[in-house]
Amino acid sequence: MTDHDGFREFVLARQQALMRMAYLLTGDAYLAEDLLQSVLIKIVGKWPKLSRAGNPKAYTRKALVNQYIS
Repeated sequence: MTDHDGFREFVLARQQALMRMAYLLTGDAYLAEDLLQSVLIKIVGKWPKLSRAGNPKAYTRKALVNQYIS
C-alpha cells in the first residue's frame, strides 16, 4: 500500500463527517465543498508524515477550522 492509498482510504472513510463539519462552519454547501477540497489538497502533501505521526482526523478538523478562519 502506498502513502496515497492510505490518504484515499482516509478520505473515503471520513468524507461525510468532514463535509458536515465544513458545512457547519460555512453554512453553505458549495463553500463547504471548496473549504474541504482546499484542506485536503494541503493535507495530501503532508500525508506520509501525518499518517505516521498520529491522529490525522484531529489534524484535518483543525485544518478545516484554521482554513475557514483565514
